Amino acid sequence: MTVCGIIAEYDPFHKGHERHLRLAREKTGADYIVCVMSGSFTQRGQPALLPAHARAEMALKCGADIVLQLPYAFSVREAEYFALGGVYILHALGCVTHLSFGCETDDLSLLQKAAACLERPEAAFTAALQAGLGRGLSFAAAQGAALKGALGPAAEGLSAPNAALALCYLRSLLRLNSPIQPVPILRNADYHAAELKADAYPSASALRGAILRGDWPGVASAVPENALPALRRAVAEGLCPPDGLDSALRHTLLLARPEAIARWPGVDEGLEQRILAAAGKTVNREALIDAVKTRRYTRGRISRALCHGLMGVEKADLPPLPDHARILGFREQARPLLRRMQASGFPLFSRPAKDEKAALDLRADELWRIGAGLPLGDTYRRQPVIVSP
Repeated sequence: MTVCGIIAEYDPFHKGHERHLRLAREKTGADYIVCVMSGSFTQRGQPALLPAHARAEMALKCGADIVLQLPYAFSVREAEYFALGGVYILHALGCVTHLSFGCETDDLSLLQKAAACLERPEAAFTAALQAGLGRGLSFAAAQGAALKGALGPAAEGLSAPNAALALCYLRSLLRLNSPIQPVPILRNADYHAAELKADAYPSASALRGAILRGDWPGVASAVPENALPALRRAVAEGLCPPDGLDSALRHTLLLARPEAIARWPGVDEGLEQRILAAAGKTVNREALIDAVKTRRYTRGRISRALCHGLMGVEKADLPPLPDHARILGFREQARPLLRRMQASGFPLFSRPAKDEKAALDLRADELWRIGAGLPLGDTYRRQPVIVSP
């Protein structure tokens, strides 16, 4: 059988994601599509707006066949390890034949050459990268300049958000020596668009804003009709807004000592002192990040570090590769594939409460519910979403 994997956040699922699922199936001829999706916290270091099971249901209603949860230890990581976690799970299942991802370019040959430059750099590339850093460029800018020097003008756009993540997926395939075939899908929407536009596919950030404003006509224009009921239920039950855990974060920083903060992933070279100094002068998370960030320490890196601090996660707690995945949901007709995946030997389970490996995932779910103002304990009872034809 042909099985296409997709790594995503779907926070929330929208028409651009539906398009990707449709084109991925068309381009690969997939019998099944398996999504590996972030759980309660996302790669940007913030709580997801919608709970994981609601996002999984939206995807299942619009083209996905099985949705697995990417463990917290990889969902809240820099792009390299976010990608490695998702790719490793798909690789370990033993049945995934293709990996599809959205990208600002669908030139696979160019992407693979760039990935090889990054994963197995030659001396000239490394020298160009170090020279860029020596000129004061950010790492992303220095890497982009080195790629352009190695591959020519065609590499100009490879520092765009989805292209950069695509390179991480391809590097992961190389690192794992995986036979999975990459399938880029050309992106045709503005990744950073702040507002919904009637004639364009939405950005997830614009859609989150519309949901929080209660702009239901705008939301309905951006979300597939089949996914709207799950979204409406999730909104009625309770969302975790971006500032839902700000008070908890301030309390964490009030009690934290510098040596403890220094053990948070992403914190080194005295960054803990900048964080503590800024914490005493700011009243919310966004202002804190603005006060701490520098050219070297990006907003994303600081945001993830603060998330790890809230979670009580230290550098030593992050494993090199995933050792489990949670089954968030599946379509009835995908049961044969699910049985095959469960026979692969890679640990899959339906509820974190039943597996010690999922302690961080369980803690993340409960923390999310605190931010949403909901009672604790739901994760112990939540079963996978099952969608019938």
